Amino acid sequence: MPWSKLKNIILMILLVTNLCLLVLVGGQELQNSRLKSRAREDTIQLIRGRGVQVEENLIPQSMTLRPQTVQRDLDWEERTAAALLGTPVVAESRGGEVYRYFNPKGYVQFHSDGAFSAQLNPSDFPLGEDRRQGCLELMENMGLKGVILDETEDALLFRQTWEGKPLFSQQVTMVCREGGLASITAGRQLVGRPQEDPTRHTISIATALIEFVNGVSALGDVCNRIDGIEEGFVTAASLSGPTVLTPVWRVTTDTGAYQLDTVTGGVTRVF
Repeated sequence: MPWSKLKNIILMILLVTNLCLLVLVGGQELQNSRLKSRAREDTIQLIRGRGVQVEENLIPQSMTLRPQTVQRDLDWEERTAAALLGTPVVAESRGGEVYRYFNPKGYVQFHSDGAFSAQLNPSDFPLGEDRRQGCLELMENMGLKGVILDETEDALLFRQTWEGKPLFSQQVTMVCREGGLASITAGRQLVGRPQEDPTRHTISIATALIEFVNGVSALGDVCNRIDGIEEGFVTAASLSGPTVLTPVWRVTTDTGAYQLDTVTGGVTRVF
């Protein structure tokens, strides 16, 4: 048989084999999806049977958030500070892994645990008629997206988001004076780009629901109704290692709010 015909036969066999493998893998994925969906529905009925009312549309269909880590990047911190203050900025090590970046407009300071602060000349950072929007734009200029949670006469509470999801532990107070931003105090921000952590994995939706109900009971609380679930992250930083982002559920109920760690299943109260 000529080599050209034999080569075509081999290619055809490989093509058919790949198609069969694709169908097999696709069938397994579909079956797994159906099993997870059934487990979710059965668990919703189970917790209802235990006296906890919940609308099915409140429960996430899947665990979309994955554990992440962020390595500290001093160059990124300097670029972030310069984006707010303008260039050039002077970098200053203040010991204890604390770095300050400054110029005549003010300074921005970063700590290894994510603590973040700034002292600014308000006249250099006018907020305009809508100071909420002005504050959001200044933070976004630094690459820090988020939302305003609360507002008082002279301050706004800003919470950071990443890819549209709240970073519950990353909040700062933005102090306003004379129509401009005067300082950023009392909080933490995440600077850098998170990367997925292959060493940690989330539990299933069904397991999360059971862990939540059991965890609330273990705290000595009584929950009769789930009113809402918000997915997001909490962070933990170390002096020498990366910042760890753990996906969580913030669950509001008829008797209070709770946080469910979707890696360990641990439940804590939110105050």
